This record gives sequence, C-alpha cells and structure tokens, in this order.
Amino acid sequence: MNAASQDPGPAAMRASRAWRPVRAVVDALGTAVFATVFVAINLQVFMRYAVQQPVSWSEEFPTLAFTIAVLWAAALMLKASDHILFELLTDLMPPRLRLAVGAVAALAVAGLFAAALPAILDFALYMKALRSPILRIRYDYVYVFFPFFIGALVLRSLFDAWCGLRGLARIRPGA
Repeated sequence: MNAASQDPGPAAMRASRAWRPVRAVVDALGTAVFATVFVAINLQVFMRYAVQQPVSWSEEFPTLAFTIAVLWAAALMLKASDHILFELLTDLMPPRLRLAVGAVAALAVAGLFAAALPAILDFALYMKALRSPILRIRYDYVYVFFPFFIGALVLRSLFDAWCGLRGLARIRPGA
C-alpha cells in the first residue's frame, strides 16, 4: 500500500487513543478465557494421569471455552493486519485500482455477511433449546458470540471500505 492509504491522520490517531482502554479490557478478557482453557486442560491431564480420577467436566469445558475464546478474539481482538491476505494480484495493481478493488471487496464481504446475519442470529437463538451433555450449559450462551462476530465483521468491512475510498480520494490521479 502507498503512503497516502497508510497515513491514519490526526483524527484517526485521537480515535485510536480513545479506544485504548476498551481494547485493553477486551484483550484482557480474551486472554483470561484462553488462560482458563489452558488451566482446565492441564487440570484434566493432572486428574486423569496423576490422581487417576478424571473429572468429566474438564473434557467439555475447554471445548466450550475455546469456542467462546476463538469467536471473541476474531470479533474483537484481531486487527485487519493480523489476518492472512492473498495479495498476489492486488500488489501488481496501481495504487488507485488497488484501493478501489479493496473497497469493493470489503463492501462485498460486508453485504454477504449482513445478508447472512438474520439466519445466523436465528441459529444462535435456536441453540437455546440445546444444552451441553455434562455441564448442562445452554448452547446459546456459547454461540451468542457468533452473531456478534458476524456483526463486528460487517462493521469492520464497512470501515475498511470507507478507509479505502477515503484513501482513493487522497491519491492524485495518475499515481
């Protein structure tokens, strides 16, 4: 990407600073859930092999907690730069076309996931009828993050499209 699309500008820098405390809380919660998964798995191994008395909940809890942790991290913790990108074709494009293609792609992603959001929300609400076999936790508590993740993805894609179009407006024609 070129310098015009990478320069966040003073307004973006102020907004970034304002969100730091929120990001710190989100990161801490996500880290705590991952740490809980780690502790539960180690407890499971210890109880099974050292004490010779496995606890049944320790098999189900890490799976549920890991599901929540992955959805939480994908929805709130990962930045766009943390994702894997296939830029073979876009790297060959001129800067204006690259930004335009990126904006169109981001709008397409936002539109497709926004269209799927009602069905995903319906699925998550349907999961209220099901419970985990051992802990008896309602699955809608586990999968509530899935529609949230999709909604966050839609908002992030719209923001990426807006940034691409704004960057496109900043580049001089012929660049």
